[in-house]
Amino acid sequence: MKGTNLQTEIVALCDYAMVSKENKLTIAGIFDELRTIKPPAVLARGFLVATVSGTPETAYKLTVELQHDRRKNIIPPTNVDIYTSTNGKNNIILELVGVTFPEEGKYNFRVYNEDISIGSTQLLVIHVDKSQTSEVKRPN
Repeated sequence: MKGTNLQTEIVALCDYAMVSKENKLTIAGIFDELRTIKPPAVLARGFLVATVSGTPETAYKLTVELQHDRRKNIIPPTNVDIYTSTNGKNNIILELVGVTFPEEGKYNFRVYNEDISIGSTQLLVIHVDKSQTSEVKRPN
């Protein structure tokens, strides 16, 4: 089925995500920046979450890609098969482990249905000096 009627309602990067037995989506620790003292930056663990809305009770073949201005695919494209529920929605949760971002800049996570982009979110990788990092001070 063509992606023209398919869209994302939520696309986010987060520290943790899960779907309950009742199909309720929980997202914890949404972020859009990754700071590093020296490149490359590595995301030890995180999740890409998307809520997809389309035709009720329909199968879709999606692809998730991670792109940078100068690099097409940072990780191999991930294929995701979904089936929308009676309300036309489904949740996608992809665990990201040890993803390396080779240089600072803007990285885009994009969700495609048959080569049509249906949603995206951006991660900004920032190089910071060690002097710019903040220390956590605990009370006595």
